[in-house]
Amino acid sequence: MRGAAESRRKLIFALALLSLLAPSARGALPTPALAADNPITIENQQTGSNSWELGSLVADDVSQQIKGYASSTSVLQGGSLSLYVTVNPAQTYGIDFYRMGWYGGKGGRLELHADALAGISQPSCPSDASTGLIACNWAPSYTMTIPTAWTSGVDMAVLTNGAGYQKAYNDFPDDRQTGKSLYEYNSYGPNTVAGTPRAVKVSFDRPFSDDGSADFFSWEVQFVRWIERTGYDVTYSTDLDTHTNGAQLLLHQAFLSVGHNEYWSNEMYNAAQAARDAGVNLAFFGANAVYWQVRYESSAGGATNRVMVCYKSGSIDPVQGPTTTLRWRDYPISRPEQTLMGVMYTSEVASGNNVPYVVTNSSNWTYNSTGFHDGDTVAGIVGYEMDRYMSTYAGPTNLSWTLLSKSPFTNTSGVADYANSSIYEAPSKAWVFASGSMSWSWALDNYRTTIQTDPRIQQTTVNVLNAFLSGAPVVHDLKVTAPSGVTSGQAFPVSVVAENDRGATVTSYTGTVHFSSSDTATGVTLPADSPLTNGAGSFSVTLMTVGPQTLTVSDSANSLSTTANLTVNPPLASKLVITGPATTVAGQAFSISVTAQDASGNTVTTYSGTVHFASTDSSAGVSLPADSTLTNGQGTFSVTLIKAGAQTLTATDAANQLSGTANLAVTPAPANKLALAAGTSSPAGSSF
Repeated sequence: MRGAAESRRKLIFALALLSLLAPSARGALPTPALAADNPITIENQQTGSNSWELGSLVADDVSQQIKGYASSTSVLQGGSLSLYVTVNPAQTYGIDFYRMGWYGGKGGRLELHADALAGISQPSCPSDASTGLIACNWAPSYTMTIPTAWTSGVDMAVLTNGAGYQKAYNDFPDDRQTGKSLYEYNSYGPNTVAGTPRAVKVSFDRPFSDDGSADFFSWEVQFVRWIERTGYDVTYSTDLDTHTNGAQLLLHQAFLSVGHNEYWSNEMYNAAQAARDAGVNLAFFGANAVYWQVRYESSAGGATNRVMVCYKSGSIDPVQGPTTTLRWRDYPISRPEQTLMGVMYTSEVASGNNVPYVVTNSSNWTYNSTGFHDGDTVAGIVGYEMDRYMSTYAGPTNLSWTLLSKSPFTNTSGVADYANSSIYEAPSKAWVFASGSMSWSWALDNYRTTIQTDPRIQQTTVNVLNAFLSGAPVVHDLKVTAPSGVTSGQAFPVSVVAENDRGATVTSYTGTVHFSSSDTATGVTLPADSPLTNGAGSFSVTLMTVGPQTLTVSDSANSLSTTANLTVNPPLASKLVITGPATTVAGQAFSISVTAQDASGNTVTTYSGTVHFASTDSSAGVSLPADSTLTNGQGTFSVTLIKAGAQTLTATDAANQLSGTANLAVTPAPANKLALAAGTSSPAGSSF
């Protein structure tokens, strides 16, 4: 479905609205966030539209000018989706499908327009007196097959009736008289088994209340706009996808829970926990997540997972045990949400009374390049619900754990409280981040908020997501790369890289590396203590002693040390050097020495070649050594030259292409006799 993109590892983004899903295989290498060819980047290059924003005529739950719901909360490309629509009075209507994203700031793109559809007034939706369940039994109004070309995302279906009233596709109806939800504050009508008007079961077979957008425009759209603008390769899913197919999380590098993700089934919790324990990173960009356990049931018509069940009391829930619908932290469930997230819900402030985010532990890698210092604040992003770590409950099993903020507030009961954000590393090496606040996304993109975006929180979010893709910028080891075999006395290159546990370079490393070796012989050259540049450095080392040796690079201040094992080989001879007198006497023997040397002038004691001698003096009586081998790279020989004048003496090893030449001055030998020469005869008395 994704073509070449199938092999990418992605972030999976959980939302509780209609989403389009795309399967994704987990590849071997992370995909850069801003890869120009990832589906999200390509999708957002298309022409956007802001016509998805509703006008002044918005349908309400009293007159119900136009209302609708879908047959599924998510659907794969190529799958079928039905919409159930009612209009009052009966009239034609249209549907516009918009994919939500960045699109140059437009926020959406029109994918499909269906017009002049015949609308009917559907029957009222009955309510179960015991459970408060309101489920509509409407006839399907519009059925479509999702085009295979559509990119995974959040789609909003805008319904517009002939009179111009609009509704974006759970308290329904929100008429302040008969509507019911799982909450006390917005449930009405007669009491249910809960002893109050609130429902213990709610159905997906009914419209969302009011304009139909639920909480999407409160906290989720800002994250969608920002993450697609930034270019991360994300795949979208819903809570029900996690419930029914939790193994899908294992095909991604990270699972992002965004917004008000309060109600979790046992299957959801197990899936997220299993993903974390398999090395999948988790992030909770919201608050009050994983608070209540729920179950899912089939609708009266037999459609699976269309009813959410949450009694919120063990005394009235007919199912007892690990799936009783209580708070996750309560007995008999006893699975505090902070064992998964690192923090859990504490309390809240009234809407519109958010407080500043207060930084702690600013040296943590999540704050790299933000400029944050302890005590720095970000206005207005903590609230309305908040999480924190509670010492009276178990925390997450971890390799490391840091609370990144402590933001004080006075809650709606007038009690002093505080919020924490958190990051921990699970034993599987997965990282888990929790913002501890519902409004984190407002610092990323401020659509429909009065809070200003904050580049420091944006950078923090980038740091977290990039760590999910390539590992956190925490130095796990110093990677030392050196030749496995080197030559004695010859310099060789060594590279040192500060890398994380996934082998990625930690460019922020600021330590100093020290070099040591098992070879302490004279002539060994090691680099001075040095910093690395952007987490990497290249150095030159010379070892001398032949045989196995070690080279160790360490940073004691950061408890880092890596040892490379290498073999120091004898040097190779590159020349033969003849040493002897500069001047010699003709006919007199003199001594020379021949040494096999490397390029640095060191004697090659392992030289095993055969040396042949030659001279420019070819006179009778010249005495040159026979072809010979050297002992420990050296040899002493006797030579006699005859002819006076400038002569040369050459030692060669043709097999190894080595030679050496000595220039000598041959002087005549001293007189040692007188030679008399005369004619054979001469007349008497004549001089001769």
